[in-house]
Amino acid sequence: MKQMMKRILNAIFPMVTNYKVNKKTRSKITSTKGILYDLENLGNINLDELRERYADTLRVKDKLEDKAKTNVMGVTISITLIMGASNLLSVINGKFCQASFVVWFTFVLFIVSVTYMLFAGIFTIRMLISENIKYVISLENVAKGGDELRNDYSIRIAQNQFANTIRNNYVYTSYECIRNAFICLFIVFVFAAIPI
Repeated sequence: MKQMMKRILNAIFPMVTNYKVNKKTRSKITSTKGILYDLENLGNINLDELRERYADTLRVKDKLEDKAKTNVMGVTISITLIMGASNLLSVINGKFCQASFVVWFTFVLFIVSVTYMLFAGIFTIRMLISENIKYVISLENVAKGGDELRNDYSIRIAQNQFANTIRNNYVYTSYECIRNAFICLFIVFVFAAIPI
């Protein structure tokens, strides 16, 4: 029962979950010892493999940014729907003027929907601007080569993976907010469409 309540609260307030999870992940970025830490047979992992994994983390970053840009379009479309929804409130007010509870309920749902869309936009923009960080290999370690370069790759790969997790959390939370906004708008639309 407790687990189900937690899931419901996470679905209603995805921004709180995002904050908690990203806070933990940020602490891992600064304290990581790299992907090679505690691995056996390190000699079997060559530098080319590490270079490829490092490049993969940068490709994932680009893909997440593309998803966020697509999300901006979704927010824009949703705002257009919300602007049209004010007419729905007028229709509901005309239909249910005797039942003020319904009018106020749909008004609150409308405001909640707009709030979710604002959060969706904020998370998308934050992901594109504030979280546009990549951890790069030091030129000094490239020049040295050997174990220093392997260790630098190990740490930077882990840092980029954690940074990508944070980016993914922002994109996912933004989608959750858009979903919640659409649910609220759909309920408002149902009240407006009731043939009374």
